[in-house]
Amino acid sequence: MPPLASRQARSYTPAIMLARLLATLGRRAPLILALGIFIGLASPGLAAYARPLLTPSVFAMLVVTMLRIDWPKVIEHARRPGRLGLVQGWVLIGCPLLMMLLVAPLDLPPGLKAAMVLYAAAPPLLTAPAIAVFSGLDSALALIAVVAAMFLYPIVLPPLALALLGIDLEVGTADLMLRLAGLIVGAFLLAMAIQKLAGKPRIKALSFHLDGMLVVLMIIFAIAAMDGVAARAIAEPGFVLMFVLASFAVNLGLQALSLLVFFPLPRITRTTIALITGNRNFALLMAALGTSADPDIFLYFAIGQLPIYLLPVVLQPVYRRLAGTQIQVPPPNTRIS
Repeated sequence: MPPLASRQARSYTPAIMLARLLATLGRRAPLILALGIFIGLASPGLAAYARPLLTPSVFAMLVVTMLRIDWPKVIEHARRPGRLGLVQGWVLIGCPLLMMLLVAPLDLPPGLKAAMVLYAAAPPLLTAPAIAVFSGLDSALALIAVVAAMFLYPIVLPPLALALLGIDLEVGTADLMLRLAGLIVGAFLLAMAIQKLAGKPRIKALSFHLDGMLVVLMIIFAIAAMDGVAARAIAEPGFVLMFVLASFAVNLGLQALSLLVFFPLPRITRTTIALITGNRNFALLMAALGTSADPDIFLYFAIGQLPIYLLPVVLQPVYRRLAGTQIQVPPPNTRIS
């Protein structure tokens, strides 16, 4: 048996310490993400440096998320397409159409109106299943909704936004569709290749480490998204405040509308749908648009991270009350997503 000193030395190697750090981040994901959003606001120089990492971080988050997905469970839920189709129709078509009708008569900047509609057309947040588990909601429903929306998004959004809604994104429909499909399909193929090489048991054993990696990527993404926001807030405080209020109103409004639309469904089901409807993955569109995005749309994208990162933590007691569930605090070695 190795001496105690030798075993202790090995327990503090850089690789082991990094693994422990990632696992800790994975277990504390909601709180750390809520705190991480302020790093970019407080460090404008760091945000500008991280700006080129926006698209790579989105792609990496897609890969890690797809590694964490229980694909057999996704297939099992896909065999019951009725409710899934209803949810997808509401999330990807009903919400943007309703948002367009709501913002049309308002005296708001055109870029803000376009951003609000595009946000309402975006797929649910990649981390929605993890948030659902932490909030005592139906993580399986959140999972299948996220997966289905990610693959439908490149097909549904471009004609909806560019033709039906008449929003000029300064990029061709076919080009945008190809960019979105490239991000999603590329991430899927890479995730499947990694899973085949590493094996499902090893991937499952590293679940918290992957969650921790996702936290790191989301913090990098949040820092990059905040590039220029602090400077613009100082230069145009009233204008930026309008975007802040709009982003919280859209997030909470979509959740409230979903609770009403799906009121006949069980409490936990309609609350889960509300969660995934309000928290959208606008990053996919911004990553596909790149530098062609309207500055005001990018501003909304950046500001919109505030409710996405903050509300899931603040609203956890509300979700549990609406769903009629109790909080389940995971022990140190238990998966939460």
